[in-house]
Amino acid sequence: MKKICFVFALIAGIFMTSCTTDITLELNKDGSVSAEFKGAAGEGFAKLIKAATGAKDGQVIFDTNNIEYELSKSGLSDVKAVSKTGVDLKVSMTDKSKKSVFFNSDLIRIENNKLKLKLSPSTLKSYYDESDEQIKMYLDMLLSPVFMDEEISETEYLDFVGSIYGKEVSKELESSLVNIVIKNPDGSSKKHVISMSQLLTLSETILLE
Repeated sequence: MKKICFVFALIAGIFMTSCTTDITLELNKDGSVSAEFKGAAGEGFAKLIKAATGAKDGQVIFDTNNIEYELSKSGLSDVKAVSKTGVDLKVSMTDKSKKSVFFNSDLIRIENNKLKLKLSPSTLKSYYDESDEQIKMYLDMLLSPVFMDEEISETEYLDFVGSIYGKEVSKELESSLVNIVIKNPDGSSKKHVISMSQLLTLSETILLE
């Protein structure tokens, strides 16, 4: 079985089509940023990932040992990846260099000892452009207009996804939520919940600071 590559697994952890995907970003007192991504693929989307990775029914999608090894090798610290069911994924890590694609794309920045997260068409497109080909392969599976610098409604997007992948995947995207939390050294935090379909068709700027 071809194991899913670590970057593919990481981005899958962010854009899971589960009921809720949890993303927590925390600015530590030493200036490093800890990140945790937790989610699970819905049944329809799990089939797509298995098809892309060569996994068969009953086989795990995520090679957690390889995820930990590759992320650690890329310069991230305190990397831990857990998959209890084979289609769920929890990844935690610390970025001490602040040179990851999340910083390079301007999704994340630090100002006045505060962590800021900027979700907008431009930062999401920049994230796509800054990503390597393996991450882009997964993002392309989502058929998201925001990564292609296109603007369509959520309804149009979901209809398009349904026409390509079937209604099961479309419904999973429609019902999925992304729960984002940012935390600062002073104990302050901000939380934002956005639907997966809204995120993938984003036409406004959402700033958490």
